[in-house]
Amino acid sequence: MKELFLSKDNYQRFLEKILSKFSLYAPLQKGDFLFYQKVSKENISDIIIDTKRAIHPLKSFFIPARRKVSEYFNSSLTLDQKERVILGAKACDLNALKISDSVYTGEKFGAEYKDPFYISARERTILISSDCMAPDENCFCNLLGSKPFPEEGFDLNLSSLEEGFVVQVGSEKGEKLIKECESLFSSVDQDMIKKREKRREKAFKLLEKTNREFKTAVSYRELVKNSYDSPVWKEHSESCVDCGGCNQICPTCRCFLLSDKKVGEKYERYYLWDACLLTGFSRVAGGANPRKMLSQRFANRLFCKFYFFPENISIDACTGCGRCIAVCIGKIDMRKVFRDLAVERKIPVGLENE
Repeated sequence: MKELFLSKDNYQRFLEKILSKFSLYAPLQKGDFLFYQKVSKENISDIIIDTKRAIHPLKSFFIPARRKVSEYFNSSLTLDQKERVILGAKACDLNALKISDSVYTGEKFGAEYKDPFYISARERTILISSDCMAPDENCFCNLLGSKPFPEEGFDLNLSSLEEGFVVQVGSEKGEKLIKECESLFSSVDQDMIKKREKRREKAFKLLEKTNREFKTAVSYRELVKNSYDSPVWKEHSESCVDCGGCNQICPTCRCFLLSDKKVGEKYERYYLWDACLLTGFSRVAGGANPRKMLSQRFANRLFCKFYFFPENISIDACTGCGRCIAVCIGKIDMRKVFRDLAVERKIPVGLENE
């Protein structure tokens, strides 16, 4: 993979060049959290890219919570053609796009039902990711075999050093962007690579320390199998308030419903995010509901992530971003759920291995 160096001064020039051609979105601080916001000349110096992931998921750029998909039940709406750059995406969100791609592009599911809105959004977006140098207490990508820095799925990736950034080129889009700003980049030396690897190792060790007590001797995929009737689901779901926040903020949840609305003399159809944790999600004609119990819906959400998707496309539909833990009103922690499933089956957990 091609690697270059971008000094701190040239980094600012690079962003200004991007801003002159594209809409630019990047993480900015708002209270205690980082949020993706549209960048302008006024706030360009406030961008933060070398800490943790933003609080809301990258999927919101490609799958908005609500959008009009047709009028008069005619799917001939004009697709947005504006190009944009998203800066500061982390490995967990890039990995999550594999799940969205598998569903909305027809890559793995329903090849005859490709989503033109999603595909158009993906095609007109340049992703400039960055290493996660300060994962927070809720992050657990290491428990799923991932690392706090991107290895694929980006057009460019920035690894922060004191003197600037090591830039990895991951696609033709990234290569084209580099060529348009070629004078800003220089060759990278082995000392820079060593510094990057040292910083990456430090971040990974922090994750290992944070999640030490939650590490199980077998994978979450294995723990989910044959555990649908486990009392662990009921125990942990007792503090759930059925709000669906975990679904909404999850970067891999992609369930939706379609709603028709009369506007004047015409009808419009809207796409809306849905949540499998909500009572009405599995309700069918006649009012029957195969998942009346909250504990059943709670279990189903994690079965979808660690059983359904692995069985069908060999990928976990969870990237360990920890957003569901951060947002949960009931303070439910997925790591504790799986730890208890392991304990129930007398599988070694965390410090028990030492």
